[in-house]
Formats: sequence, C-alpha cells, structure tokens
Amino acid sequence: MWIETYRPEKLEGIIGQEEVVERIKGFAVEKTIPDLLLWGPKGTGKTSLVYALAKELYGDDENLMLIECADFAAQRKKWLREDKRFKFFFDEQKSAIDIFKEMIKEYAALSPISATFKLFFFYDADSLPVNAQQALRRTMERSSKTCRFIFATTKPAGLIPAIRSRCLNLHFKPLDKRGALDRLIRTIAGAEGLNVTEGGLKTLKDYARGDAGAAITMLEAVVASSPRGSAIDESRIEEVAHNAFFQRRKAEELIELAFAARYKEVRAGLEYLIKDEKIGGEVILEDIHDALRRKMNFAAAMDETKKLARLVLYEGETDFTLRNSLNAVIPLEEMIVKMSTVVRTG
Repeated sequence: MWIETYRPEKLEGIIGQEEVVERIKGFAVEKTIPDLLLWGPKGTGKTSLVYALAKELYGDDENLMLIECADFAAQRKKWLREDKRFKFFFDEQKSAIDIFKEMIKEYAALSPISATFKLFFFYDADSLPVNAQQALRRTMERSSKTCRFIFATTKPAGLIPAIRSRCLNLHFKPLDKRGALDRLIRTIAGAEGLNVTEGGLKTLKDYARGDAGAAITMLEAVVASSPRGSAIDESRIEEVAHNAFFQRRKAEELIELAFAARYKEVRAGLEYLIKDEKIGGEVILEDIHDALRRKMNFAAAMDETKKLARLVLYEGETDFTLRNSLNAVIPLEEMIVKMSTVVRTG
C-alpha cells in the first residue's frame, strides 16, 4: 500500500510539522525522550513520527523496542491472545483489563538488552478505558528508567489529566492549511509517474480535508481503477470518493433535510444508517458535527458565534444521552430537530 511505501523513514521526511520535528530531533540526538502526547487531526503524521523516531533511536532493532498497543481498545482479549509477545500474561479466566494492567506493568519494568529504554505506543489513546489509563499512569511513574510512553490522539481531552500532565504535549497541525498536503501529493504523483490535473488535486484535497492517509489511499484507488497513463482529474476523484465517503454524504443529506423541516425523512435516514448499515450513533454524531460546521461556515449571513454555541450544547447533550440510550435514533433525531429550529429561526 502506498501509505506504507511513502511513509517517511527519517524525522526530516515528515512534512508540515516542522516545529514538532525540530523538538523531537533534539531528543533523538541525545538518545532520550520524555513521555509524549501527540495530538491533532487525523492523518497529520503522528504515527509516522513515532516510527521515524524509533528508527532514529534503535536502528534495525526498532521492531523489538517499539511496542504498539493500538488495537487493545477495539479488540481487547482478541489482541492480547494473538500477540505472541504477551502470551505468558494471557489468562482466559481474567478480564481483558486485568490482563492488560499486568502485561503493561511487567513488560514496562523489563530492561531492554540493546538500549536504555523501550517505547510503548498507544494510537487512538483516548479510546482506552479510564481504569486502563489509571493503571498506565502508575506504571509511567514506576518504569521511567526502562520505558517511555507515547500517546497519539485526535481528542486529547479523552486522556485523564494525570497522563496529560506527565507528557510533553506536541500539537500536529492540519496539513491542508500549510501547503504540505499539496507537496505530498505532488511528490507521490511524480514518483509514480502520474498526471494529476489542478482540478483533480483540488478535488482530492477537498475530500481528504487535511488527512494525508485519506489522500494517499484515494489517489492509489483512483490509479487502480483508471486506464494506465490517463489523467487524474475531478471526475475520476469523484467516482472513487462517492463510495469511500458514504457516511459523510449521508450526514450532509440529514442536515439538508433537517434545515428543510423534512423530519420524517430525517428519521428514515437515521434508521437506515443505524439499523441497515449498522453504524453506531456516536459515529453518526461525529459525521453530523463535521457536516454542520462545513455548512455553517458557508452561511455568511448567520450569526455563527451564538448559533454554534447552541448547536455545540445540543451535541454535548446528545453525546451524553447516547452513552445510556438503547435506541440511538431518538436522541439523534431530537438533536437534529433542535438544531434545525435554531438555524432557521435563531
């Protein structure tokens, strides 16, 4: 896959995050780092920086010294059972959290043979359960001589304050606002011998929204479905994006229906996404959040500040309700109706 093919192997290869890279390079030279919290939008280079840093610190031993725990929150026991490194900690009779706590505690305390310390990397760290985060906080205190912890997230508030305060916080900025995404796409296009038109580049960036991973994956999909040597223009990008961004389009449709006061169709749309497509209520809420922001940004006549404050309040109430609701359709529908009323009447 192109995401891995073009992932930078050195820190200086990470584009668009010059301030972060300069700070990390200083640590790499000294062969030591503090615990890190990398936060910012998806696809801005957080994972790439961790891999490049591990390469700088450990050379060919990076796979031994870098321990990724990205899949624990989603897979729990399945991840613990299948990772050979942790087979000695696995016990079918124990809960996933108890196994996780024991594994992290014991593994972090082991001194590496070929380095001063090893790295634990948690991607989407905000999805870790609070009790797992509490256990990590205690382990961070006890194993500072043998291990460093790196957390990457798009939602830093999802991490407990005790972890955030123990880490050097590094902010990754959107790539599309710094011209970095343009440079990345043009570099890959040049390496692959592609003819990407200006319109195609603009459309690709519009759909990617600063996410380098999404842009690269979409470009690779377009090339795979296009005649060899053909120009990659707006129409080819649109063909791929139509299916790739199904949820995004549906969220935008729901907002349009709500603002037109077509509430029966809003309910039908929500039921289709939740019951037929099996999409979770919280995922739909995130897509609605993005769709609403984009729509209001283009509505210059609106008093955006006051209205956005009301809409954010409704989103927060709905987010809380969804966590305890047996039927996600009801709180989402109620939220959309309230938002529609605010936008149409003020």
